Amino acid sequence: MKNKIVNTIFTLIFLTANAGLCEQTRSAVMQNAIFKFALAMGGVVLSSLVIFFGLKIYKKLFVDKTGPNIIKDEILRTPKTTEEAIRFFINKNRLN
Repeated sequence: MKNKIVNTIFTLIFLTANAGLCEQTRSAVMQNAIFKFALAMGGVVLSSLVIFFGLKIYKKLFVDKTGPNIIKDEILRTPKTTEEAIRFFINKNRLN
């Protein structure tokens, strides 16, 4: 465990020493990092748009549009009478 910590510290010191001592390197690294970040965010936006439009096309072509499902519409409605409760139970459990 101690060797891993020491190795990590030495690695960080040697990798960042050049950027800390040279002004040109620091500005070049910063511009490069900003460019990489912008490129990554552009990829995220592009993939989000591809997924969004792909799902829209899938919904238009493959989702069944037979109309509203009566059972789903009635699930949140509480039956007022016993007959409505029985009819709802039969429809829900497909006993007809």
